Amino acid sequence: MNGNRAFWALVTAAVVIRATVVFLACCLMIALSWQITHHGADVLRSGRAWAGAALLTLSAVGTARSARRLWHGLRAARTVDVRLRTLSVDESPAVRATVRKAGLTARVEVVEDTVPFAFTHGLLRPRVAVSSGLVTSATSAELQAVLAHEAEHARGRDPLRTLIANVLAVRHFTLPLLEHLRTVFSAERELAADRCAVTHCGVGAVAGALLKVGGTPQWAHTAPAAAMGGRSLLEARIRQLEGKDAPYSARAGRLQVALTAAGGALHVWAIAGSAWLVATTPLACMFGGH
Repeated sequence: MNGNRAFWALVTAAVVIRATVVFLACCLMIALSWQITHHGADVLRSGRAWAGAALLTLSAVGTARSARRLWHGLRAARTVDVRLRTLSVDESPAVRATVRKAGLTARVEVVEDTVPFAFTHGLLRPRVAVSSGLVTSATSAELQAVLAHEAEHARGRDPLRTLIANVLAVRHFTLPLLEHLRTVFSAERELAADRCAVTHCGVGAVAGALLKVGGTPQWAHTAPAAAMGGRSLLEARIRQLEGKDAPYSARAGRLQVALTAAGGALHVWAIAGSAWLVATTPLACMFGGH
């Protein structure tokens, strides 16, 4: 599964589940009110009411978790923007020439920092940050490889899609396979960006860049961004540069599958019980009729 398919599979699954839960939750609140009014509080001790309570609890907890992740992501993105405005320096003519060669159309910000790094940030208008330490330590071909890599992240709006994937995976915490899809998306986008860099600059330049570029700096670590550096996928990226097949294993672990099956069963029970409670409530009474 490539990165784009993993992302859209995650989004589709999350939206379908969320739409179902929201619709049932709205109907459930009306149905419970009608049932209590006409049959008394004993209805709350029924299995259908417990299923409804589970559905509402899952919805509330998931909403709180996703809202928290969204808030932290937006705040971190804002912090990075402010930091970069403080640290940015003027591009040299050599950097501008390398940007053009790499096919990078996004804005490039050279940051005064001795640590070699490069990453793409910005949710609506992706931009690329490159440290002065990388500019001075990398060869022209290696710097071009880095910028070609980041150009792919910018074209794919990967910082924004990373934030969306993070929020959706956290929202549906009882379904770990969605977290797995988020991981596949991130990994495959890195490998796709490497392939783009190889097309522009060749294997040698990309391999040299991988050895020199570090991950995102500490002050940008929590922001939704895409960086060429990092060691989490180094083995898969090297295998890809060597021309070997299947550079990244997208297979989910047995524990993830088992926990997702359990979480899916919980959702099915909660949705089925809630739907039955709603179905046994007269529609006319639910929506204001007599």
